[in-house]
Amino acid sequence: MGWDLWLFYEINTRWTSPLLDRWMPVVSHYHHFRGIVLAGVLALAVFGRFRDRCFLGLVGLCLVVGDMGVTDGIKHLVNRPRPFSVLPGVRLVDEGKISWSDPSRGPQGRSFPSGHAANNAALAYLATAFYGPRFAWVWLWAGLVGYSRVYLGVHYPSDVLAGWLAGAFYGWALSSGAAYAWQRWGSHAFPRLYAAHPRLLYEPRKPRKEPEPPRESNIG
Repeated sequence: MGWDLWLFYEINTRWTSPLLDRWMPVVSHYHHFRGIVLAGVLALAVFGRFRDRCFLGLVGLCLVVGDMGVTDGIKHLVNRPRPFSVLPGVRLVDEGKISWSDPSRGPQGRSFPSGHAANNAALAYLATAFYGPRFAWVWLWAGLVGYSRVYLGVHYPSDVLAGWLAGAFYGWALSSGAAYAWQRWGSHAFPRLYAAHPRLLYEPRKPRKEPEPPRESNIG
């Protein structure tokens, strides 16, 4: 696709700066945040409420079903090589160094869709599904991660777009399925827990109705 290739080269070779060269690899690579993520997971697992633990469980399920199943399955089916392995003039931005692509080495890797984009879109969907609009900022993070994958030269924009759509889809599917199962069987399997938590996902609070003033009687 013409727009795909054009946008790839714009992001990867023209919309660049030393600051982005330094920070885009940090945004893109999970190991920079491993300690923070593990601390957050432990905090929610130990001190969190019922909804927090359900959120963690579905995030883990998304990684298994979505990342290892959906996105990896599509990767093997489409078998699209990564752009740096087939295109000339691609900047490969790694931590502390920049190199250029060498297509003569032949196709490498599987590019479509982006697993990073899918995982973060699924996380963003689940965060807003469980906690509401105050966690909408996670979508901005998912967007930044997707952009970083193109900036680093390892994905086309269409890879990232497909990853966002795939991640949002299986995030929606798993959270909707869990909410349905809880509504359908939760009250029978866990009556006390269900009584305390009848809704699994976030629902906006309905405004309280003001009591109607008493009507004046026309008698007498």
